[in-house]
Amino acid sequence: MNDRKAKMLVVASAVFLLLMGVGMYAMFEKQGYGVKKGSTFVSYNIKDYIETTPIIYNDYSDVFTNINISKVNIKNIDSASTKAFTDKEDEFINYVNGYYSEIKSDIKEDYTPINTANSTIKTQINGTILSVFYEITFSLDENYFDNNIRNYIVTTNIDLGTGKVLSNEDLLSKYNYAKKYISEKLFEEDVLIPKGQVVIDKNTNISLTSSDIEKKKQEYVNRIIDEFDNIISIYIENNSLALVYDKKELSNLFFDNNFDTDIKVRYLK
Repeated sequence: MNDRKAKMLVVASAVFLLLMGVGMYAMFEKQGYGVKKGSTFVSYNIKDYIETTPIIYNDYSDVFTNINISKVNIKNIDSASTKAFTDKEDEFINYVNGYYSEIKSDIKEDYTPINTANSTIKTQINGTILSVFYEITFSLDENYFDNNIRNYIVTTNIDLGTGKVLSNEDLLSKYNYAKKYISEKLFEEDVLIPKGQVVIDKNTNISLTSSDIEKKKQEYVNRIIDEFDNIISIYIENNSLALVYDKKELSNLFFDNNFDTDIKVRYLK
């Protein structure tokens, strides 16, 4: 091969490679490769949305030995999205005055206070979802209250990206759960009584054994599904769904027995 042919071959190869490079660049450009786009990631800070403020109770020491209650203030979110939570929270906080007045009206001068009230607050942002759990627990004088331990719970879950308040159905769907599946678990673990025990059917006033209840499983499960939103609150904690309910309320759907308050928290992975 002479020098002229060799030079022409080199030039042709270079042109070919150049054209290939241009073609590949155009293809990648069209598909979006190599284009530096603005990031859509948003970092949310819980402090931008949540403030907790201790409530000071003066002149309650003649009835309460301890009142440790704070209020959750949700900010930078449309009030229409937070109203249901805030109204319920205010209702629970007002129970302090209600119980104080109720006990105060009955006690004698030498009364020794033993009543307490405490709030529990959990707030987290998981992904784009702000979850708030708020609970007030009253431990009241059993001389005045048969059911002297009283818990009041409210939760809210708000999608910060859209401002939407997420329902139980929304949260279960997001985590690929169904009310039927959870209701079956609650039936098996909380409603079905141990062998040897007996309860009274709320509708018929007839004694029921574990075997009797098992035979009507589907009826019980369907009732739990129907009452799901009335007895179960949901929030997200560490990217897991947390179900909160009072086993007493669950049992009272079916049985005419006296049950104690028994708050349950179940985590769904």
